[in-house]
Amino acid sequence: MNSEWPPPGSPNIWKRGGRLCRLLSTTSTQSPFYSATVVGGENTSIMPSKKKSRGRQNRAKKEATRTAELRTLWEPTILASDNKLDVLPSCEHKHELSGLQIPQEGTAVSFMNRMAGEGFFNKATRFPNEPVMETCYSLSRRFPGIRKEEDERALAIDLLLRFLCNVFVRDSTEEGEKWFNQRQSNEVAICCMIDLLELLGTYADWSVVERRAVKMGAKLVFGNRRDVVKFVAKRLPCTCLKGLHRAARRKVGKEGVCIGCYKGFPRTQLRVCTGCMIAEYCSRECQRANWSNHKKFCGCPEVVSQDLPSDYIFKRGLS
Repeated sequence: MNSEWPPPGSPNIWKRGGRLCRLLSTTSTQSPFYSATVVGGENTSIMPSKKKSRGRQNRAKKEATRTAELRTLWEPTILASDNKLDVLPSCEHKHELSGLQIPQEGTAVSFMNRMAGEGFFNKATRFPNEPVMETCYSLSRRFPGIRKEEDERALAIDLLLRFLCNVFVRDSTEEGEKWFNQRQSNEVAICCMIDLLELLGTYADWSVVERRAVKMGAKLVFGNRRDVVKFVAKRLPCTCLKGLHRAARRKVGKEGVCIGCYKGFPRTQLRVCTGCMIAEYCSRECQRANWSNHKKFCGCPEVVSQDLPSDYIFKRGLS
């Protein structure tokens, strides 16, 4: 291979990137650093390789710093390792995550960092009620690995459950009775994401996943602290959470929202639409008034049944 630049006998005009260029000068007969001008176009100088390399290194450093910052939004809470969590109690019971070192990288870790960037681990984040599921769908689609890799998906679910568990135990101790009457939007969004990941590991048909996620999402979004604590307590063998759930049942009643008038009601006063087994209404009048909107989604009640086979294929209008 000839190391001289330009090669002996090479023309002063050549093609670069599909454009004609004329050689103006070289910095050395042994170096490929050169300047060029585009024939028939604006003058341009080709960036030296060392400068490009420094640019790549700087971008890599910024990305590493950003990734580390995002990781601090969820990892210390899971490990209960920061100063604040050392003072306040966190769950000390044995979970599936006990003794597991959280990897430095991987699909699950990248997914958690992206969730952090979207505000999932920030109490100040407000997720609009209805678009919260769209946020979860969009995020899961951007990470095909979290849907296809069973181990990474299971790790992400475990990390999210442990995060919520420690947050519930910590905040309920710090805030006392008022904690039961509050509901953080980000906690609801995390529960919706956990449910979506579980469904992605169970059903192959995305339409089935979507409809079942909507049913659970409506219960969480329009419910209260009782529903969120129950959701996490059912998935972790933790007496801390079981105690919080029992306390929430005593202090907070079941609540829901009529999707016709969007008013809150005790869940005992709401009736589910038998056409889809998802939408809930406070009265027949509200159901009739909302039919023009609801009829586009109504139907196929078997899709949300508890004994639905995992290989079920959603065929609207044929079921």
